[in-house]
Order: sequence, then C-alpha cells, then structure tokens
Amino acid sequence: MSEAVDLIVHGGVIVTMDRDRRLLRDGAIAVRGQRIVALGKSPEIERDFSAPKRIGGADKLVFPGLIDCHNHPVHFLSKGMIDDMRFPERWRDRVWPYEAALSAEETEVASTGTFLEMIRHGTTCFADPGTFEPDAVAQAAATTGIRGIVSRLTWDVADPSAPPEYNDDSATALSRGEAVIARWHGAYEGRLRASFSLVRGSHVTPKLIRETKARADALGVLIHGHLSSTRGEFEAALEQWGKTPVERYRDLGVLGRNTQLVHMGALSEDDVAILRASDTTVCHCPSASMFGGFGCIAHGRFPELIQAGVRVVLGTDACAVSRFLDMVRVMYLGACAHKDVMADPTVIGAHKAMEMATIDAAEALLWHKDIGSLEVGKLADIVIADTDGIEWQPNSLLNPVANLVYSADGGCVRTVIIDGRIVMEDRRFTSVNERAFLERASLYSTAILARLGIGLRTVWPMS
Repeated sequence: MSEAVDLIVHGGVIVTMDRDRRLLRDGAIAVRGQRIVALGKSPEIERDFSAPKRIGGADKLVFPGLIDCHNHPVHFLSKGMIDDMRFPERWRDRVWPYEAALSAEETEVASTGTFLEMIRHGTTCFADPGTFEPDAVAQAAATTGIRGIVSRLTWDVADPSAPPEYNDDSATALSRGEAVIARWHGAYEGRLRASFSLVRGSHVTPKLIRETKARADALGVLIHGHLSSTRGEFEAALEQWGKTPVERYRDLGVLGRNTQLVHMGALSEDDVAILRASDTTVCHCPSASMFGGFGCIAHGRFPELIQAGVRVVLGTDACAVSRFLDMVRVMYLGACAHKDVMADPTVIGAHKAMEMATIDAAEALLWHKDIGSLEVGKLADIVIADTDGIEWQPNSLLNPVANLVYSADGGCVRTVIIDGRIVMEDRRFTSVNERAFLERASLYSTAILARLGIGLRTVWPMS
C-alpha cells in the first residue's frame, strides 16, 4: 500500500546539495506539507508514494531554492535611478532620499516586485539588511510566498548629508531592531525571520555595535551589515580609528557565527585570518560591484577568503544597484570574475558558486537545518528548470551544475516550490496577477521619482 503525500517532483537530475553533493539521475522527491519525506529514484518513489499532483519530468533539472543573502527589496521601483553614477552622489542624492521617502504602501509594492523577480529566477529565500518599513516588506513576503529575513535599518551616527529618518540615537536604533524581531521572527509558519542591522561601519557607534551583538546572541538571530565595501572606506577607517574596519569590529566583539558582512571588497591579509578565526560570514555581491564600480572584483580577496575556509556567500544587492535579481547570473559572476583577475581558470568555479548560493547561504543565515539542500526532513524549497533550450545543448544533463552556471540563466526556471507550496508553476505566479501588479508598479515608480524630482535619462536622444 503506497503512502499518501501532497506532491511528487520528478527530475532528469536532482542536485541534492547534501553532504556528498549527490546528483540523482531519474530522481523524484515526495513532499508532505512543508517538508520532504522521501527522495530517491523515480520508480521507487512512485511505488512507495501516491500524490494528487506530479510535476517535473525527465528533461528537468531539480535543485534547492537559491538563497539571496543580501538584497534591499525596496529598490524594485527605483530601477535605473543610479545608472552610471559616481560616489557619493548616488547615495546622497538618490538612494537615501528614495528610501526615506517611501510610504509603507510603496514599500510593500516595491518589495512585492523584488520578490516576484526573485522567484521568477529560482530564488526562494532573501535577506534584507534593513528598511524603514519592515512590516511592509514582511507583508510582501507573505503575499508572494517567499521565505526570508527582514530587518529595521539602523544607524546612530548623525550624518547631515542624509535625510533625518536615518539619524537615530543608539537606544532608539536598538529598540526598533528588537521590535521587528519580536514581531516577525518565526512568522508565517516559520517562513519569515528577522535580524539586526548594522547598516555600515561608519554610521554605527561602539555602543550600538556592542549592544546589538549582545542582543543578537541572546535571541539567536543574525546581524547583517555592510562593511569595508571600497578602498575609500578601508583607508578612512585607518585614518579615523588606526585600524581596518574588520579589526575595529573584532575589537568591538561583533564578529562571529551570527554576523554576516557584505561587500568586503577591501581587506588586508590579516583581515582574512580574523574572519576565519571568528567564523564570520562574508557576502559577495559581484554584480553590484561591477555595476557600481566598488572594486570588489579588481581588489577583493574572495578567492583567498574561500581558500582560507571563510564562509563566502552571494547576493544581488538590489534592483537599482545590481540591475537584475537573477542568482544564476550572479553565480556565473562569482564563479568566473576572479579567474580573470588572478589569470587562473581553476579559481572558485561553478560548483563552489552553487554551494555559495545554496548550502553555504543557508549556513550563513542560520537556517541550514531546514533549507539549502534537498534532503529528507528539510523544508521543500525546490526549483524545477527546463534544460531543453539550445544553451543547454548538447548533453544538457551530463554536467548539470556547470551547464546551469556557465551556460544558462534564471530564465530556464519553470516552477518554484517554497515551503511545500507551488508559488510559480509553468512560469505563472499562483498568488499574484503579474500583469495587474506590473501596471500598478509602473504607476507607483513614476509617481515616486516625480515626487523626488528624479528623472530616468537615456544617454542617447529619444524622439
């Protein structure tokens, strides 16, 4: 007598990302409720289980949902706003005023667009480093069905060039972060979590840093922050504090297993050793660096970090900052960009990039017991991709991970399952009317940019 389950997923190859990194040919996954209850060869799963719905097929690649470890969801409505702009004008004149100006309703619309674009390309989990309206981000996550981590943007160093909304005192910044964690950590059947934010090293005081670490440790949550993004930031830290940004954070006690630092394009050799010793996670956003000219590819030490055993993961950063939210394309950049810098084709590569976007990312977000791989007992965050496109040919499934990362992109994703629920099937969203949403989003974006006096320009004349 076969056992009843809710869903059976078939794949020509299943990329498990388990401890042995097994690739299961002609495989199937049985899902009951939120979790995977069996994984094996298709004939065996069909023999042992019955389900009202079967999806996938012999020509499909099945892999764990991709995890975007750093994304600002509010920037879906600001695409094109900072194209080809220099620092600090892009932040001072555009990014900060935009973020401060958004209402809760606009934040929800923007975040919904971000999450739909993520799901479209196979991302099932995000980590937001902080916004002024985290409740609205959480609501957008609930609407779209995506998994993720929300946070309240915090800093406590007054900056006269920033809108006043940014400039909190230490106690207010910490309490706002705690309130978000109390409200959202574990919400929506555990699909949503919350973290603390240390938005950037130059905008947080020692008091806020120490107290944030103490509260994060006590609550068992993540700390998410930008640090040492550029050489300019690195050199300014040496001038102001007499130490690198990483050394400052070490001395303030914030480094550790539950801390994720983003960009990290300017590091010393000693910084690499400090990060390894403290088990701190580094999130690399190669597309954002290449688009914005951070220098993380040219000067970053990401191959050295990986070689040293530091946990390095991947993120898209934001729609305005990266210009796309396709984690397959980000994996390609993570796998390949440093080969050119080091003139070494063996650096990083497709399989390490796949780990960075799945199982390593789950470890970084303290969610590794439930997501990041396809294994019995884990949550059913599953991506089904077509492999019949010409970019996969010939021999589409003989070397599937390399073919996905090097030859394909997220456009091959056909169906996405999060928490055992199908959130996109045959490229159609199950909870959102995409056409109606995009019409609404266009109106909101136009209105927001007009309110801020920001025009989207074309370099060439348009008549």
